[in-house]
Amino acid sequence: MPVAAPRSGTQLAPDSGDLLLVAAGDSAALTRLVTRWCQPVYALFERTREPSAAAEAALATFARLVTASPRYAPELPFPSFLWGIAAKLIQEETTGDVLEIRAPKLAESAAARTALVRSAIAALPPAERAAFLLTRVARLPVAQAAEALGVPVAEARRRLVRALEHLRASLVPLLESPTSPASFVAPGASGGDDEPSGEAP
Repeated sequence: MPVAAPRSGTQLAPDSGDLLLVAAGDSAALTRLVTRWCQPVYALFERTREPSAAAEAALATFARLVTASPRYAPELPFPSFLWGIAAKLIQEETTGDVLEIRAPKLAESAAARTALVRSAIAALPPAERAAFLLTRVARLPVAQAAEALGVPVAEARRRLVRALEHLRASLVPLLESPTSPASFVAPGASGGDDEPSGEAP
């Protein structure tokens, strides 16, 4: 995942500088930001939506980024600003139902397993869904996810723990399968010392 470069003196990190240029109407700066960040943003939405819908959500994120760019303060790391916008879109998404897929189908079909995991994540309460996706897909440490969500670290951690509990309950058929593809849900998040104990389903 791209990360904003550290500041040196008064020089801004590239992403922060480009966002200020976007606010001034620089289309080339927007192209650079989209090029650097389109895949991580798309991946976030692809965990709860079909590919075409995920692409639309990613585009909506960058559209909101442009609209919000005049309010950007360079003291805030660009990733927190961008992920905060994405998190709002995630929390606006309608909560769905977990698909009921029989164990034999899960055992034989990777597509069925993907569909089950996607539906289970989409069925999470919005605040929990956002915390889960930011930490487990965007791979943000809990503290950085909390900054993006605009909540205290303890609250972000509580949301993540509840999300993991809900997912374990929803994905029992998959977790009990010998072909259990844990990487569909938790692609090796590295949250540091403040990561909740236990592994994601």
